[in-house]
This record gives sequence, C-alpha cells and structure tokens, in this order.
Amino acid sequence: MRISSVLASALLLATPLSIVAQHSYTPGTAAHGHKAAGETHAHASPHGGTVRTAGKYHLELVQQAGQLQVYLLDDNEKTLPVTRATGTAMLLSAAGKTSSVKLLPTGNHLVAAVPAGLTLRTAIVSLNANGSSLSARFEKIDSKAKAGKVAAAAYACLMNCEGSASTNPGSCPKCGMALVKKS
Repeated sequence: MRISSVLASALLLATPLSIVAQHSYTPGTAAHGHKAAGETHAHASPHGGTVRTAGKYHLELVQQAGQLQVYLLDDNEKTLPVTRATGTAMLLSAAGKTSSVKLLPTGNHLVAAVPAGLTLRTAIVSLNANGSSLSARFEKIDSKAKAGKVAAAAYACLMNCEGSASTNPGSCPKCGMALVKKS
C-alpha cells in the first residue's frame, strides 16, 4: 500500500508538467485562453476576422465581398508566409448546400472566391503549410459579415487573373505579377 500512495503522489506532481507541455507558454508572449483545437481564440484578430486554433498554429478567416481570406498565424498572432501553402474550404450555405473552393496564396494570405448568391453559414478550412496538415471550423459566418463592415478589394492583377483581388499588396497567385492598387 505504501508503494501505491508514493506512486499516486508522483503522478499528481507530474500532472501540471504534462498540462504545460500540451500548450507551451513563453513569458512575455500572449497567453492563450483556449485549450482545445479549433476553439475560438481569446485575443483580437490581427486582420479583423475570426481566429481558430489549428495544431501548433492559428488560422484567421476574414470574409470580404465575394471572397474568403485565410491567414496563417503563429502563437503570437504574427502572420506567417503562405507561398507554398495549399488548401481548400468546404462551404455550407444557410440553405444547407455544400460546395468546395480552392484556397490560393495571394501575398501574405490565401484567398477563395465564394460562389455567387451563396449565403455562407459555415466554412471548414483545410491547409497543408510548413509540413503540417491544419484544419479549422468557422461557424455563423453570415451573421458576422452582416454585423461588420465589408471592405472592397483594393488591389488586383493587371492581367485580371481570377482570384487575384486582395485588400493588401502582394503578387498574383496565378501569374506572379505584382498586384496594383485599384483607382
């Protein structure tokens, strides 16, 4: 009986260490108010969207007029490059219809066109980035888009490539030309 009580005490002492190892925290960095993957992020999002945990990263989804923008973020909400990232978004409409769209890298984020006439309710984003497969679910998107201000794309490709519109400067995901500011 003495051995089992010593073993139980050792397990109780080791438990806090295993909890800390699951979600590391570095002093001086932003503490995270979530524990489960996909849970809503506790801090404000850097680009005005919704942030979800995806493995060791975070994904931020921003709905613009006719498109979705996805940003890959680190633990400190810093935007990471997505030049070699690939992904898709499974879209669920308010009417219960689903469609899948390809996410294309544009500047510092990925972009996908939302099918015309679709009132988006839920998006499930799946990415392959930095050697990791990432996934996050974003719900109640249409209500957030109605409540927020919709920003128009300010930059586009000179060649008018599909999916090149962006609110930020960068390069076209199809032809590689620099995006130019719309007049």
